[in-house]
Amino acid sequence: MNRKKHGNYRHILLVLGLWFFWFQNVSASQMLFPFVADDWISFEGRTFLQLQQEKKQTEIKKQRNHKKSNEKSNKISNKKKVKETMAVPVKYDNEISAGDRQILYKVVSMECDTGYEGSLAVISCMLNRLESDKYPDDLMDVVREKAQFSAYYDKKTETYPYIDRNPSQECIQAVDDALAGKKRNLPSYIMYFRASSYKKLKGYKKYGQIGDNTYFYKEEDR
Repeated sequence: MNRKKHGNYRHILLVLGLWFFWFQNVSASQMLFPFVADDWISFEGRTFLQLQQEKKQTEIKKQRNHKKSNEKSNKISNKKKVKETMAVPVKYDNEISAGDRQILYKVVSMECDTGYEGSLAVISCMLNRLESDKYPDDLMDVVREKAQFSAYYDKKTETYPYIDRNPSQECIQAVDDALAGKKRNLPSYIMYFRASSYKKLKGYKKYGQIGDNTYFYKEEDR
């Protein structure tokens, strides 16, 4: 009879031992006792709910870091692309009057005056057109060409929006540098742009955004 009692005790101790061992394991206790898992304390002194929240936050942080890393890589890639494919700056030899130069400053400023690079991209685009067989051989004819630069003439309102524009010094400097053959910041095949709200343009391929404009090109021009 005593042996039987001792045997029962051993079985009880064995069951308790196994239960205690399994209960130390977070995933096992969650699986065995899901209805109390959030209220029990793990061996690290935190509730299972806390552990789950921490795991979720860690995953979110990893995703954000991965996204930032990709964005940084894309920016570096775009900068390298711009540096490697710039059009060779050429001095504009045609005579341009003081009045026409003022018009040019104002038109470029209206198309983009977010800073030096933004204005430089606009005048670079104009000069790229000048050197293309598709456009006139005079810069001011390029600017005045029908339905091309709305800052010069807006066909919807039938007005000349540039007239009252006051260009910034950065814009003026960008235009002067480009005309003097000192600098351009677009490849020679980039001859089209739209406002930055345009993410794509039918029949064109996207080059990238500079200032508040998105630049496009045709594969045939490349």
